[in-house]
Amino acid sequence: MVDAYAITMNNDLMCAGTAVSMAERIDLAPMPSATRRSFHMIESARAHSLQGESIAVVHLLKKAYDVSPETARFNRFTRSAVMDLSTSASAMIRDDVRHLARKIGVQAA
Repeated sequence: MVDAYAITMNNDLMCAGTAVSMAERIDLAPMPSATRRSFHMIESARAHSLQGESIAVVHLLKKAYDVSPETARFNRFTRSAVMDLSTSASAMIRDDVRHLARKIGVQAA
């Protein structure tokens, strides 16, 4: 749990490289709470977002939704990232962003 929250702390400190490195090392599978697993996936997506890695962001947000739809649906970062990506994402992931937008209930462009 402490390692997972370190991702959030590094995001808040704008230390994206450190947050991504920590996210790559952490194994969330043993975490019993689906809500917490989803939250930490979202935080990992936020770290990748800080580095402009939109493909990783979409992938992790989709995984977070699959683990706990409610956590992803009501997370402020998830909603804003999906809205932003709906207008700025490359053609490669645009359909994934639109599909995720429908799932979480935000208006995609």
